[in-house]
Amino acid sequence: MGIFLLVLKGLSGIFIQSIILREIFSTFFGNEFSFSFFISFYLLGGATGSYFFKNSKNYKTKYISFTILEIFFLIFFLIFFRFSISKTFYISNLKFFIFSFFISFFSGFFEGSRFILLSFIYRGEKSSAKVYGYEAGGFLIGGVLFPLFLILKIDLFFLVFLLSIINILTVIYFNKKFSLFLLILILLLPFSKKIEFKTTQMKYKGFFIEEIKETFYNKLIILKKENQKLLVSNGFQEISSQPDYFSIKNISFFSLYFDKKTEKIGVIGNPELVEELKKYNIGQIYFFELDKEKINLLKEYFLKNQYKNLIFVNKDIKKFASENKIKFDTLIITNSLPLSFKDNYFLTDEFFKEISKFTENLLIVMPGTYDYFGIQIINIHSSIYKTLKKYFKNDVFVFTYPLIFVFSNNQIQENKSFSYDKEFFNENYLNFVLDKSKKNEYIKRVFIKDVPINTISNQFCLYYSIFYHFSQTSQKVGNIIEKLFSKLFKLRDFLLLIFLLIFLIFLLIPISSYSEIIFTNGFVCLTFETIFILLFQISYGFFYGFMSAIFGIFMAGISIGSLISVLKIPDKKMLFISEVFHFLFYIFAYFLLINLKLPFFLIFFSGFLTGLEFGIISFLQREKNIVHTTGKFYSIDLVGALFSSLFFALFLIPTFGLYTLLLLIPLLKFSNLFKLSISENFFK
Repeated sequence: MGIFLLVLKGLSGIFIQSIILREIFSTFFGNEFSFSFFISFYLLGGATGSYFFKNSKNYKTKYISFTILEIFFLIFFLIFFRFSISKTFYISNLKFFIFSFFISFFSGFFEGSRFILLSFIYRGEKSSAKVYGYEAGGFLIGGVLFPLFLILKIDLFFLVFLLSIINILTVIYFNKKFSLFLLILILLLPFSKKIEFKTTQMKYKGFFIEEIKETFYNKLIILKKENQKLLVSNGFQEISSQPDYFSIKNISFFSLYFDKKTEKIGVIGNPELVEELKKYNIGQIYFFELDKEKINLLKEYFLKNQYKNLIFVNKDIKKFASENKIKFDTLIITNSLPLSFKDNYFLTDEFFKEISKFTENLLIVMPGTYDYFGIQIINIHSSIYKTLKKYFKNDVFVFTYPLIFVFSNNQIQENKSFSYDKEFFNENYLNFVLDKSKKNEYIKRVFIKDVPINTISNQFCLYYSIFYHFSQTSQKVGNIIEKLFSKLFKLRDFLLLIFLLIFLIFLLIPISSYSEIIFTNGFVCLTFETIFILLFQISYGFFYGFMSAIFGIFMAGISIGSLISVLKIPDKKMLFISEVFHFLFYIFAYFLLINLKLPFFLIFFSGFLTGLEFGIISFLQREKNIVHTTGKFYSIDLVGALFSSLFFALFLIPTFGLYTLLLLIPLLKFSNLFKLSISENFFK
């Protein structure tokens, strides 16, 4: 029966993580950095709970209490969270951090406490491997089920009630009096959709909610106020039925003004352009959007007519253009102030290199205006310009609202015979916005900074877009953060020295080899998993829906590794060999990931080696009470992961970049390997 309880505990645990992450993502613009903050707070709570209850008495009573408290806490906090950020599409940075901390820390605390309290069932074992492995098995099951529920379009509160039912089942094993509580939760299931609607309505007071869609990519909400309809994507107002017409008019016109022909136009970003583009004599418009549900909402609520020459493409643009042998007359990119890794990908060196093969002209709509640039916007402009100039010879700047970059490898010439609205786009207006003296002045003002190009590994534009976002709440805070990160970016000039210093710290730190390996595994595994997740989001764009499956695959590896460790009595030689495999595996994984090869066996094998070593070390370092050993090493593992999540987004990526950070992982494992061979006198 103990197996059943731990599996259910793991299943509900991954549901809780996934539900809270989706709620945070859908409030904070789908930004992947919120993942790091959530995990940091969650792990801190988990480490606290597992450590403080490793010597607990009356474990059954405490387990029941924490399980019931967790259910009430989760339901209450989700409702309170939505209510407290109502009347706005924009949540302040301070409010986001406060709410993220409370919901993440206490959820982690409850989960860590419940895990260690359940481990008392196996207190007679010689190793913690079974406890660790069975819970991880539950994570695997939950990781598979969660994406399935998304496919079935199950609402969030249904999943909340479902995981609460799962938790109550474990409580009933200890005390059958809670069967009535189980019945109440089952009766609430049919009302989940209504609760989801009502609580979301509280969040958007003053608007009527037409529709809510949970997809693999986004949480999409259609809002209506009088004659205006809005599409809110992950908490961000993305599309309006009453857009800024002046801006749309300019973007559409100058997208075509430098074309010799207008047979094939591609659009990445703002669908509001479509209606305006349709006024011109265009052969075909290709609109790229991976989310089919979003495409359906656009067709139903925002496009007035079903245009025959409008083609929605839910494939990667490079793959689509290559397969169909298409070359765009102009490719338009509107999201140049990215707040997620997915959006930033379309501004990277890797993307521009490939897309330059498939387009005559590339047009990018830039943030800011000609008259005013903050330091963050200047850095974004400079990085994008520097990146694009690697692949395009010629450029034109259009100093209108908004500011527009046009790049081409052909000679860029104005099409004087082309114009839809000659009264608006008259000769004086065109001379004003295309003034070459303005371009020269602009280059002197803006492109004088020594900024790096924007790459997948070095997400420079993404960071500075986030700094700009912070500065909207407080200019002072935004400037302080910008200065801090500009110094971190410069540390890349001293990478060899930093790597040597880190190696020596891990080698000379005065703790046992066993504790250091557990700590390093926690740090390494979460760092590796997070990098994999970010690269997955960049390559496929739907980490939002697939995150539980990635967690589940990782935990499947932990489960199998932990359970295999008890098949044979472990010794020091077995631990040393596993460390060698750890080191070689992460070297191998580096070469796959930098080429964006993302096989899931990498995540599985990383978890497998972690689970295997946890079981081996818990046996070699066992104490009289296996629960105490489990609590100690589980806490150390979580603290290692906490260090990763805490510093990953804020320090590790800016200092190292994603790809260089992958090299830090085998370095740390080599340090463990070297220290183990010395401290345990392995070769004697």
